[in-house]
Amino acid sequence: MSDGVVAFCLTDLNGRVLDSHLPDRTFYAASTMKVAVLIDVFRRHDAGVTALAAPVTVATTFRSGLDGSPFTIEPDDVDAELAARAGEAVSVLYLAERMITVSSNEATNLLLQLSGFEGVAAVVSELAGGSMVVQRMLDDGPARAAGLENLVTAGDLSRLMGTIANGSAAGPRSCDRMVEILERQTYREEIPAGLPPGVRVANKTGWVKGVLHDTALVWPPDANPYCLSVCTEGFADQEVARGEIRRRSALAWERRLRPAETESPG
Repeated sequence: MSDGVVAFCLTDLNGRVLDSHLPDRTFYAASTMKVAVLIDVFRRHDAGVTALAAPVTVATTFRSGLDGSPFTIEPDDVDAELAARAGEAVSVLYLAERMITVSSNEATNLLLQLSGFEGVAAVVSELAGGSMVVQRMLDDGPARAAGLENLVTAGDLSRLMGTIANGSAAGPRSCDRMVEILERQTYREEIPAGLPPGVRVANKTGWVKGVLHDTALVWPPDANPYCLSVCTEGFADQEVARGEIRRRSALAWERRLRPAETESPG
């Protein structure tokens, strides 16, 4: 398996662990933290605080949460479609869609600038219940240099995704809409690629150099739905990490018809 680290957590949609390995091991979250931001968006909508149709002016320069200094998204990560609309007003829902479906860092930062971190912190505390932390915008260099990081565990991700699927993350209709957005995810090379064609799956990936994660809700036609989250770190070749995630996905699929098990090493 090379010298990388693989952690995973397989749960039912109520958070009961079916299988796991290093589920509490902390990783840099990369874009998986966007799941918590998505939940906060819909919670604010449900509370009447921020309408999904509310306009937000697109910007490509952001202010560091540490010292207010300006920063931009790293060139390789720029959302070209959103950047081309700089100065235009777009809806909160449009930003939420791009944040998830194409993993737009600009959209994520615009939503965080609009709402702040308080609601996201509440989401993480109430629903993930582990070591997950979201405390800076993406590509915020000064904050990163000061040690402010976004962190996650495989267990956190499975608990968080499960609350969306079981309707407890926000209002029932909002949870349904979040699932629909996650189903429109365009990055399908990890957990979905380990499943048979046509299986219903809603997922969110996250990656930077040396880190690759995926968290997914899966609805088998012949068994109960489940959530699988796989976090990897330290693989020199990202394709090797991708293969490990696919392997875990295939194994989770194979065990879907077995009697429920308690937590066990992977």
